[in-house]
This record gives sequence, structure tokens and C-alpha cells, in this order.
Amino acid sequence: MALDRYEWLGRLAGGLTEDCLVMSTYIGAVSFEWAHHTDEHHRTAHLGQMGDVIGMALGLAIALPHRKVVCLDGDGSVLMELGQLVALGEHAPNNLVVFVADNGVYESIGWAEHGRRPTATSGQANLVAIAAGCGVPYTADVRTPEELESEIELAFGRNVCSFINVRTRPGNSRAQPRRTDGIEDKYRFVRYVEKLEDIWITGVPPQDIGLMTD
Repeated sequence: MALDRYEWLGRLAGGLTEDCLVMSTYIGAVSFEWAHHTDEHHRTAHLGQMGDVIGMALGLAIALPHRKVVCLDGDGSVLMELGQLVALGEHAPNNLVVFVADNGVYESIGWAEHGRRPTATSGQANLVAIAAGCGVPYTADVRTPEELESEIELAFGRNVCSFINVRTRPGNSRAQPRRTDGIEDKYRFVRYVEKLEDIWITGVPPQDIGLMTD
């Protein structure tokens, strides 16, 4: 059994805590539908390169250990850089939860003459087994709405580094493409974190501002 991507992303969006941060893949339908469900909330950073989303979320979780970090990725993106799972298992920050939309195809970039190109997860590759083998403390393979609800509740009700693979049906996006680019996404997310954490991330360093005053 596999879940509808639009519906399960909506359920996850509804379960977010007010103070969490989100790292999402920008590639294709996951980003479009997540932005739709969350009204483009600035707590989400949309990353435009495949293969780097888990790594960026891991860095954010390590930098802000007091704050829940949610990562959204796709199976094709995870397969592109499996070394991220090694780092995830090695550091295992207990404030990080990874959700993967695993539909077994390269839906956004992999169209061929006979349709969607399959990813390795449509064959023998098992991302949950790989993540567990890399030492990620908690892993789960979600195939039903009931399992999804349970995992969302666990994700926000406890602190343990988790990798949740959601078996997802292929299908066209049920939301319009986003009208922002990576630069705009980056700065609005950074400004949100600066305000949320009362910290200085970008711009002129405070010590340099001191050189500009009498």
C-alpha cells in the first residue's frame, strides 16, 4: 500500500509544532505541495539541489539542539548522496526527524520515452534498512494512514533522531509551482531564524558595525 503525497504532506503540516524549523527539497511536487499546505511559512527552507537536504537539516539540528527540525526529502534525492545517512547515524541529533516521500520513481526529472524512470527503491534498495545500518536510532517504513498518524505523533512527542520513509504513490502535483527562487527562499528563512533565535547570521558582523561609529 502507498499513500497520496498531497494528503500525507497535509497531515504532516497539520501536526507541526509552532516553534519547529523545516528543511525541504525544492525539486518538484514535494516543495509545491508543502508550500501550499503551509501557506509558504518562512519556517521552511526549500533547497534546490538533490542530494543535500538531509545534510543541511543535520547541520541545522546540530546548530540549534533546542529546536525541533523536520526534513522533507524524496527517494531519488536520498539515493543521490547516501553518505548523508552515514552522517545522520554518526551524529544522530535527537531533535531531527526526516520524512522521505518514496514513490519509487524520478518523477520530477526522470521522464523517458516510456514514462517515469524508476529509482532503486522500486527494486531491491531499502532506504529504511540503509538508514538503520548507518546507525540512525529510529527508522520506520510507513504504508498506511494509521501508521503515518502514529509516526507524526511520535515525531513531535519525543526526542529521538528518526528516519521515516513514507511509501508514496506517483502522481502529478496537486498544487501550483512556486514562484520563488533559491535566493529568496534562503534569505526569508535566515531572517526568520534570526528573529526566532535572536541571533545574527547574515549581513555586516556586529564587530564591524562598531568600527563605523564614533
